[in-house]
Amino acid sequence: FLHGNYDPGMASSKSAGLAARLSGIRVCICLGSGGVGKTTTSAALALALAARGQKVAVITIDPARRLAGALGLEELSGEGEQAGQHLVDPALFAAQGVEMKGELWAMMLDPKRTFDEIVRSLEPDQSAREEILSNPIYRELSTAVSGSQELSAIAKLYELHNERDFDVIVLDTPPSRNA
Repeated sequence: FLHGNYDPGMASSKSAGLAARLSGIRVCICLGSGGVGKTTTSAALALALAARGQKVAVITIDPARRLAGALGLEELSGEGEQAGQHLVDPALFAAQGVEMKGELWAMMLDPKRTFDEIVRSLEPDQSAREEILSNPIYRELSTAVSGSQELSAIAKLYELHNERDFDVIVLDTPPSRNA
């Protein structure tokens, strides 16, 4: 699934290269059933776009946590710089002979953290905000309710697309027929 200035006819053209197909695309979502290479494809697309000079965010909402390995990292947590996003060190790619002209940011979605960010942005009163965040019902709803991962993924995608300065966002989804 691609969002941006996308021409479906171009995708079917055998002469159009991948770079041309992705030109103008702001969001690229890799989805499908398990074992089809979504994570590998997400990492490769993000790396290629960043190497060409774009500022790219690659996000995984797959609880299997394979994105770090696909990027050659030991781990990728939901914590860290700039709201859980981590700038992947260009030296890692240079050691493999890949020149990184842009930036590659990677993150693993943390549904609880995303819901907490929504509460913080919508509730201006600190006391009310802390009351909501410490409420046991809220804590349960923000982590265990069916659909919370999907809702937090949409919220994070919206935030990255509208409030950050990424050229492209690549989303790696969990195995699903209904993504």
